[in-house]
Order: sequence, then C-alpha cells, then structure tokens
Amino acid sequence: MDVTSLLSPTGFRILSSAEIEELCEAIHSRDPWFEYYLKFALLTGMRRGETLALTWHDVDLWLNREIIVPDPRQPYYRDPKCRRIPIDEILLGILLDLRSPSRWVFQKTGRRMLGSTVSLFFRELSVQTGITVTSERIRMTYAMNRYLQLRPRSRKDWEILQENLGHRDVSTTRNYFQRHLSELPSHSVN
Repeated sequence: MDVTSLLSPTGFRILSSAEIEELCEAIHSRDPWFEYYLKFALLTGMRRGETLALTWHDVDLWLNREIIVPDPRQPYYRDPKCRRIPIDEILLGILLDLRSPSRWVFQKTGRRMLGSTVSLFFRELSVQTGITVTSERIRMTYAMNRYLQLRPRSRKDWEILQENLGHRDVSTTRNYFQRHLSELPSHSVN
C-alpha cells in the first residue's frame, strides 16, 4: 500500500517517491552535498542533531558495518540518543563519498554543519520546488516506511521499531504512530 498521500491528524504528509526524486534533482543542481544529507536521513531515520553530531569515530565502515549514533555526552546537540544503525550498500556508498580528514561526517569546510544551515537550505528548497521539506518530514517518511515493512503486532516488533527510531521506550514509539496514523483506515495498518 502506498501511504505517501495519506495525511496525519496534523496534516503532516510523508514524502512520496516522486517528491524525493524531484528534491534530489533540485538539490543536485544547487548543492550536491545536501543530496547526501537527504539520502542519508531517509535511509537512517536519524534526527537532524544526531546526523550533524556524527563523527567518523561513530562509523564502522568495515568490521561491523554500523553507525553508532552519538551519545548524550556529545556537547554539540541537545540530547542525541545512542543506538546502532546497520550500514547497507547504499549507505556505505554515501559514507565513502563523504569520507574526509575532518572529524565530522557532515561538514563542508572541515567544521561541523549547523542545524540552522540545514533548515535554511530546506526552506529555500521548499520555496524553489513547492515541496515542503523539513528534517521532521524526512524522519516521518523513514518512520512510516519502517512501520509498513514491520507491520508491528508483537512487543518484539514494537521494540525493533523503537530501536530504529531511537525512542527511549516502546510507549513513545506506539504514541508516535497512533498520533500520525489515527486517520488511516483500520484495515490499512493491520
């Protein structure tokens, strides 16, 4: 089932495949670096602060092929969560393209990127394309896709989804989806 056109109670719509493709084309013509950011965020579901706080020390490209999301002691962003994200072939390609001598995975000048820089770029991109794009909308797109892949029925399923999203407990994850899925027909989420 394609849920890309479904609205949540807050009017928060996830990005469709066509919108993602259009955004990637527009980004590529403006600043290809942000295309990496968009694809990375769509593949990992990491929060903007987690993504921008990510250092190469947090990324294991070869042995376990995983990202260890920065822990709360990271001084640069408010309360990032700590979790592990597996690196598939697509994500590996993105990370190899981003590899640099800088400490930060997401940087353009050797210094960490600021959240305000990403937000400003997305606001300008939204005006240019007519597609509303925010870090939360990107994360919601990831979350809905994971939800539809898992179709959580048991506590174990919900715990997997909780881990994917970096929530502190299962009830947070359930509430997140109840809030955003309450307008879906009941047969489409079972």
